[in-house]
Amino acid sequence: MNSPSWLVQDLLRVEELLMSTASASAYPLVQDASTHLIKAGGKRLRPALVLVTSRAGEAGLKETDLAAAAVELLHIASLYHDDVIDETAVRRGAASVHSKWGNEVAILSGDFLFASGSMLGADAGGQVPRILARALADVCEGQIAENERVGDPERTATQYVETIKRKTAALFRASCELGAATSGADPALYDRLAAYGENLGLAFQMVDDLLDFVGDPRVTGKTPGTDLKEGVFTLPVLIASQRDPAVAAELEPGKRELGVVLPLLESTGALDATYDQAQLYVGRALDALSRLPDSEWRSVLETISEGVLAQVKPAAA
Repeated sequence: MNSPSWLVQDLLRVEELLMSTASASAYPLVQDASTHLIKAGGKRLRPALVLVTSRAGEAGLKETDLAAAAVELLHIASLYHDDVIDETAVRRGAASVHSKWGNEVAILSGDFLFASGSMLGADAGGQVPRILARALADVCEGQIAENERVGDPERTATQYVETIKRKTAALFRASCELGAATSGADPALYDRLAAYGENLGLAFQMVDDLLDFVGDPRVTGKTPGTDLKEGVFTLPVLIASQRDPAVAAELEPGKRELGVVLPLLESTGALDATYDQAQLYVGRALDALSRLPDSEWRSVLETISEGVLAQVKPAAA
C-alpha cells in the first residue's frame, strides 16, 4: 500500500531503534546474528499496527516507538527459534540464522532479542511489559500446541484456529493494544482495536498457510511446502482430509511432497475454503473498525486488512 507520510516517518524511527537495540553488543558475532533478519527486511506489520493505532490517542510518543520496536524484536526472536525447530533453510530470502551460524547461535541470538525487546518494553513502562509478556506466553503456548499435533491430519479446524490465535494472532492483538495503551487512547476503543488485531492475525496466518502452497518464493522469501514436509498440517490440509479421508494416506512420512498433495487440495476445494475463512476473519476485523471514529488512521487499518487478503488471489486460492 502507499503509506501516509506520517507512518513512513514513524517506521523510520522504529527501524533505527531496532538496529541500534539488536546491535547493542560488544561481540561482533552477537551483532551479526541478532541483526541478520532485521537487515533482510520484512513487512514490519506489527510495529506498523502499534504506530497506526497510536493515532487513536496522542501519536509520536517515545513510549509508542519503544513498544513498536519491542513487539517486532519479540516477533523476530520467535522466528529464530521457529527456524531451528522446523529446520528452515531460508527466511525472507536470506539464509536462516541457524543455517548460517548453527543452532546454538540461533537459539541464543533469539534469546538475546527476546531480552532486548523486554528491556524496551520496560523502558516504555505502563501496561507495555504486561501486554508483551502475555503475548509472548500465548505465542509459546501456541507453538507447543502445534508441535503436539505434528503429523496429525485429524486435527480439527477449531483446534487449528485456537492454536493460531495464540501462535500468531496474539502479537497482532498485542500490537493494537500497545498503540492504544502508549498513546493514552480512550479506553472505550481498546476492545475494538484488540478485536481488530486478533481477527487480522487469524486471517494473516491463514493466508500465510495458503502461500506455503501457492506462493512465489521470490516474493514470500520462503521455500514452498515447508510446513507440509515437516508434518505441520495447516487449514488447507485439514479441510482436504475432512472432505476426502483418502488424503490422509498421502500424508504419511515420506509422502509429503508438494507436487503430490497440492492437486488433492485443489480437487477438494480446500484452498478456496481456506481463502473464504481468511476473508471471514478480515470481515470481522473490518467490522470492529466500523465502530471506530472515521479517520485517516482507521482507513490505513482497513487498507492493511485488504492487503493481507490481496496476497492470495481468489482464483489462485
